[in-house]
Amino acid sequence: MTFRSKVKLGFSWVTDSLALFKQHPAKWMGLSSLYLVFFQFLPILLLGIIEQINQAHGSIIILFLVGLLGLALTFSWPIFTSVVIGVCRETHAERTTSVTEIFHRVKPHAQQLIFLGVVFFVYRLIMIALTEADIQSMDIQQMDKEVMPIGFWWLMLKLLILQVPLLLATWYSPLLISYHQYSVFKSIGHSVWAALHNITALVTAWVALTLAVVGVMLVLGLVIGVIAIFAKGIAAFLGMMLIMFVSLMATAFLFSIQYFSFLSMYYKKGEDFVS
Repeated sequence: MTFRSKVKLGFSWVTDSLALFKQHPAKWMGLSSLYLVFFQFLPILLLGIIEQINQAHGSIIILFLVGLLGLALTFSWPIFTSVVIGVCRETHAERTTSVTEIFHRVKPHAQQLIFLGVVFFVYRLIMIALTEADIQSMDIQQMDKEVMPIGFWWLMLKLLILQVPLLLATWYSPLLISYHQYSVFKSIGHSVWAALHNITALVTAWVALTLAVVGVMLVLGLVIGVIAIFAKGIAAFLGMMLIMFVSLMATAFLFSIQYFSFLSMYYKKGEDFVS
């Protein structure tokens, strides 16, 4: 494929995602809500609860249960991702398959998917260990200045470098386990290779989605700004709703872009998923 055709392919994933979203918007918003609540907000909340229990010298049993719940959520995201991509496939194929049935298809691979979650959790711990010294060495007072210290930009660069392999490794690996029966480490290696092979189209899709999100927020933000002139309270509420709405939309589109890129990479036209 030429560079131009790869760029067109990336744009097509975004437009196809929009068409898929239009079929059942409530379903996609619901799945996005579940993902953000259980795999983004709740783990952060549980970390806060653990810190409070530690400071208050609370019950060890409660601390253990809260920590166990946090780990369970951290390790189980590959299962959720596989189910959502399965929902994408069934919707795209215009089949009325329930989420429960899709989960039962993924369930035989649950042990491998959880182990995948453990592997990526360990990688995140390594990321924390590698950046902890940089975070501790930063001067909070300098952070308040208009010009950020060099240490801040060095930390951002280090996080970016460490985050890229994680993104490449997680993009296809849960799906390769669920729908191609790959082993955990084979799925990670193949995911990195496939993501790099598709990198032009993927970057195009990600950039297009980012620009679309920014555009929507700017337009709606201007509308809310006009409303704020007359009713600040309502404008503040609408601002919060805007952030939630855009977050849900972006999450739904990321899942569908992941699906279409997986379909393009691993399946011939008309070929179906096999779990």
